[in-house]
Parts: sequence; C-alpha cells; structure tokens
Amino acid sequence: MSSQDQMEGENYLYAVLNLPPTASQGEIRERYRALSITFHPDKQHDLRLKETAAEKFLEIQKAYEVLSDPFLREVYDVLGAEGLSRQWPTELRFKDSEEIKAVLKHWKIDHSNEVLEKLLQPRGGATCSVNASSLFARGDEYDGESRKFSNRLSNIKVTGFGVRHGVMKAWGPKTVVGITAEARPGSRDVLAARGTLTGALRHQFSPRLVLELTAAFLNPHIITAKTTYSDNENAVSVQTNFIPAVWYLFPPVTTVSFARRLFRNSLTQGSVTWTYAPELPGGNLEFNLYSPREFDFMSQDDHVEAMEEATFGGPGSTSGLAAGVRTWSFGLTLAGLNSCIKAEFLLFFHELSLRLKARAEVGLRNVAYIVSAKWVGHRSAFGTGVGLSTKGVILRFQLTYFEQKWTLPITLTPDYDLNLALYTVVIPSAALAIGYQFFLKPRRRAQRARYFEDARRALNDEKSELKRQIESTTLLLQDVARRHMDAERSRAGLIILEATYGPSPDNEATDLDVDVTVPLQSLVHNGQLYISSRTPKSGIPGFLDPAPEAPKSLRIRYLFGNRMHYAEISDSSPVVLPLKGEFCPPPWVTLLTCWDRPFGNVM
Repeated sequence: MSSQDQMEGENYLYAVLNLPPTASQGEIRERYRALSITFHPDKQHDLRLKETAAEKFLEIQKAYEVLSDPFLREVYDVLGAEGLSRQWPTELRFKDSEEIKAVLKHWKIDHSNEVLEKLLQPRGGATCSVNASSLFARGDEYDGESRKFSNRLSNIKVTGFGVRHGVMKAWGPKTVVGITAEARPGSRDVLAARGTLTGALRHQFSPRLVLELTAAFLNPHIITAKTTYSDNENAVSVQTNFIPAVWYLFPPVTTVSFARRLFRNSLTQGSVTWTYAPELPGGNLEFNLYSPREFDFMSQDDHVEAMEEATFGGPGSTSGLAAGVRTWSFGLTLAGLNSCIKAEFLLFFHELSLRLKARAEVGLRNVAYIVSAKWVGHRSAFGTGVGLSTKGVILRFQLTYFEQKWTLPITLTPDYDLNLALYTVVIPSAALAIGYQFFLKPRRRAQRARYFEDARRALNDEKSELKRQIESTTLLLQDVARRHMDAERSRAGLIILEATYGPSPDNEATDLDVDVTVPLQSLVHNGQLYISSRTPKSGIPGFLDPAPEAPKSLRIRYLFGNRMHYAEISDSSPVVLPLKGEFCPPPWVTLLTCWDRPFGNVM
C-alpha cells in the first residue's frame, strides 16, 4: 500500500499530526511545529534517513496546509482527499460552515450517483419479449390434447424483439454529442420492425445551467429540449417535445419540475412536476419525496469502511452485508382517472454491489407491485424481478456485459393473479440466495484470502518500500522516544515495553503485525498516551497499515507506576493510556510487587 493510497483514507491528515478531527487551530499549529523539527531533513546526515525524513516532512507540510485552512478543512472533513483535487467556486469560501457542509454533502451524493450510473447504464441493448401464459393458463381454457404440457410449451411465443445502440463523445470541455439507433420491439423480424435514429446534444453553460437537445432523424421528427438549473438547495427543469412540421396544430408537450432539499442536515428531497399534453387539458401533477440514508451494521469482527475500498481492493466484511444505503420514496400523481399513489423501498449493499427493490403503485385504474434484485460487477451485471399489475404477471431477467444489455421480459399471465405472482417471487429469491451462497460469498472469501496474501508479501519483502519506511521512520523517532522514556522512568510513569499493530487474528489475517513500540513511546507525554478513534493510525509517523480496511487492533504491554499492564484496543476505540482505574504508586514501589496481576485484554 503506497503512501498516496493511504493518504486517501478517512481522516488520514489528522493522523499525520496525531490529532482528532475536533482539534483546534492552536493544537494543529503546535503539533505541526513539533513534528517539523523532528522530521526536518537538514537534521539528518544519513542519506537513507534523510530521504525518509524528507517524505515525512512533506507529508506533515501537506497536512498542515489543508487543516490550517478553514475551507480546505471543511472540504477534507466531508469529502476526504478526493475533494481536495477539485476546483471549488471562489464564492463558496465566503459561506458559513453549515452552508459549505450542505453543498459538499450534496455534491457527494451526486458524484456517487454518477459513479453508479456509469456502472449501470449500458450503451447497447437487445430486448426479447416472450409470452409464456400458456404454461399457467387454467385447465378450462384448454381441451383435449391442448392440456398436455408439451402442447402448452409449444404455445410459448416471442411477441417482440428490439435492439438499441448508442455512441456518446465529448466535444470540448462542456459539450457532449451522441447518436442512438433503435429497432423498436413489436416484430420477430428485425428488418420489419419500425426504427428510430436520434441525435443528442448536451451543453453545460455553467456549473448550474445545462441544456439538452434530442432530435429524431426519421419520421416523426420529434425534437425534445430540456433546460435544467440547479444550485445547492434547488433544481428547476423545463422540458418540451414537439414536431416542427405540425407545431401549429398540436401544442408541445411540456413538463416543468421543481425539486428542493427539504432539511439542512438531511438528504431528503421533495419535488413537484407538472406535465401538459393536448389530451390532458388540466395536465398531470406529481408530488414525490425521496429520502436516502446510509446504514452501517459494522461490528469489531465484521468491518468495512467505504464502498470504494470494500468493493474494489479492500478485504471488506465476511458477509458483505455490513454497510450500504437505504432509500424510501413516496409519490402522488393527480391525473384524473390515471391518478395513483406510489411507494418504493431500496437497499443497496456497497460491498456486494447488490441492489434490492420493492415498489407498489395503487391507482384508480391500475394496481402494480414490483420486486427486483440486481448485482453489479466491474464489467457485468445481472438482475431479475417480478411485476404484478392489472395487465398480468411479468417475470423479467436482465444481463449486462461490457456495456451491452440483454433484457428478457416473460409474460406469465395477462390476468391479475396474486397467487402466481407470489409463487414467482420464489424464483428470483431462490436465484439470489443461491447466487449469494455459491457465488458472491465464496468470491468474497477468495478476495479476502488473496488480499491478505498480497499484504503479507508486501510487508515481508526485504526490498519493499513499506519495510524501508517503517525502519527509517523508527530510527528517526528513537531519540525522541528515548527522551520520553527516560522522563517517564524518573517518575514511574508510562513506559511502552512492546506494542504491535495489525489485523485481528483469524485464519486469513496472520503474520501482518507491525512493531510500533518506538512510535508509541514517542507520543507519550506527562504519563499519558492518547490517539483519537477518528484518525487512522496508518497516518501516525512510524505506523503502517499492513491491511487497509481489515479490522485491526493495537496490542500494548507497558509499565505504569512500576506495574505491568496489557491492553488490546480495537481500531474503532480511542487509545487512552493508562486505562481507567490504573493509578501511579510512589516511585519506591518496585516492579517485583506487580507481577501478581494477571494480563487481560481490554477492549
């Protein structure tokens, strides 16, 4: 794991200065000055130590540069290292702290959605519609030979087939153009199917104003124009569709939408949309409420930090179900006899890239329920779901590979059959359970085993950069640690005898401990040692994270008041030594009086 990779960890810059995220500007300046003196390259005469000191010195400078700037510190606290690489509007610096946090959190959600869209939206696709209702038709609908299963099977028909492909290309820093060709479903003969050829243009006038245009090159020549304006709290869009040749006969279909974040400290959004069409004199009016919220079921033995690490590189949790996003959404549509209410619940598990969704829609003319599941990999995705409505029961499968999507909707019955829908849910549920048990779970175990094996190889390699950094930094800290130890010994204070940092022992994470005795002793001050739980220990000088994102603990044997103690402290807990209840007896008490105390783990 390179230092650049470690720097992307949460609160890493705080760890470089060994300060909690709540540290004041005075504490940051004081810690920066002390570390700058210790790691200044000009104080080193050994060439190897001078190189390591220079690296650490630059790292300390970077941490101070960010954390001493109030605006950059806000950006780092919300978005981490990724936020520092972006150019932010100058006027954002002059807003108050709460407004800045709101803007950054809103950008974080939008950015996450963009990442998911790139994974989920293919450029090409094919849809094959199948009518398999003959398999589930009641017996009284068939007579004689028609009731046989073979005859029912032979009545399965392909009712539609369509293909679609699109190409998008950036045309300058603010403009994207594209073209999409589609043969619409409705015929088994692709050449006989009606097709469309559509061009698209998207231009971003400013970070807040975007224009999108699409035009159909084949009859009917429908043109769609959409303009969207969005700021930190609100978004307004206007869309219109019209046919140039007959624009004076048919008023354009127009949609106006307004969305707003409802609460300052929440991502809950509300929107209202009005659509006008010639066949709907009063138009459609829609109200929607959308509320995403992260969930975290982490335990000490089932740990995951973030989606990016757990899914694409880190070991993640054993189950893969430790963290994700839970989303509720509700909607109301007022459109005469087409009025309805809608509700949707979605679970997204970051580590497995698994999405589970349930949707219900109840209206004056239609009742519909949908249950679906979708798994997304690096280059592929698979989804399945069941839909029940007054139009029948439909079982849908979807496969995506290398940005190409194949969709197979199967009509099981044209009638509203609740029992059949419930039985059909068993199929995707069973497929999900089987896929998790025999594919996703073994895949995660293999990833974890491979991850820890690579970590051991990197740590134990005599020529590795990791090992050189550990040894050199430890040498740089020896003088500071020796002075602190002498001072503590003179008053029977806190003396670190042995300290190791590494993954919690299990069958996979073995031989990955790093000796941090000297670095810890250098942090002892006035008989106390404190390391915040909110700062990654890999950023502390002399520390190294041999297995990022794996559950780790710090195991320490130390003297305090001439008594022997032992503590094992998990990564999620602060390091506070001496432990509560330990006291410092007078210096004349000898070590021989202290061996009657047994060692024990303190978590």
